[in-house]
Amino acid sequence: MRISQRLVTIGLFIHENSNVFDVGADHGLLEKYLIENHKVNSIVAVENKRGPYSILKNNLKNYDVQCILSDGINDLDEKTDTLVIAGMGGLLIERILKSHIDKLKSIKQIVVDAHRDQEIVRRTIVSLGFKIEKEQLLKESNIYYNIISFVKGNAEYSLNEYEFGLNIKNDPLFKDYKTEMLVKMNLNLNQMKKSKNPSLESITYLEERIKRLETLWTQLNC
Repeated sequence: MRISQRLVTIGLFIHENSNVFDVGADHGLLEKYLIENHKVNSIVAVENKRGPYSILKNNLKNYDVQCILSDGINDLDEKTDTLVIAGMGGLLIERILKSHIDKLKSIKQIVVDAHRDQEIVRRTIVSLGFKIEKEQLLKESNIYYNIISFVKGNAEYSLNEYEFGLNIKNDPLFKDYKTEMLVKMNLNLNQMKKSKNPSLESITYLEERIKRLETLWTQLNC
């Protein structure tokens, strides 16, 4: 079975013998990986549209996985101790989590792969009573991914850690990631400044973020 390094990393982050609830399970490749590697006790795979749900259910018909048509964590039960939300934007992940905060009581681990707005995801999940267990930056098909595992607990983080992640000093990909981020942020900044009604607040925020990233890189190389 061919599986992306992104999904393998998510799978490796999931604690063994856990009961997994995978929001946005797509074609069920993560489920197949987890079952075939005997990592978990049970899996619920979730899709919120009938078309993708039918594909998911058909792909997993020979696997011991419960497939459900549901929105977000609406049907999260007390048996579940591990929540996976991967392959969507940070604002959507925030909305999913905050829509049913009461359902997170039994959750011991949350594994996320936010394709943007990672800072919002970190802040949101930490505010819900979790701390960052570990995270990994990886590049696949010229796209960078931030895979993050949260576990129950309290911790304080710096602005740079919320924005750019933990242990970036030791991450071999951070140099290239930083370069690409700065190119994108400066492009966005120029577009903002050329717009008909530029938001001074947004421009200032982005300028400060660019400066923080440049300063951080300088500090890491001192």
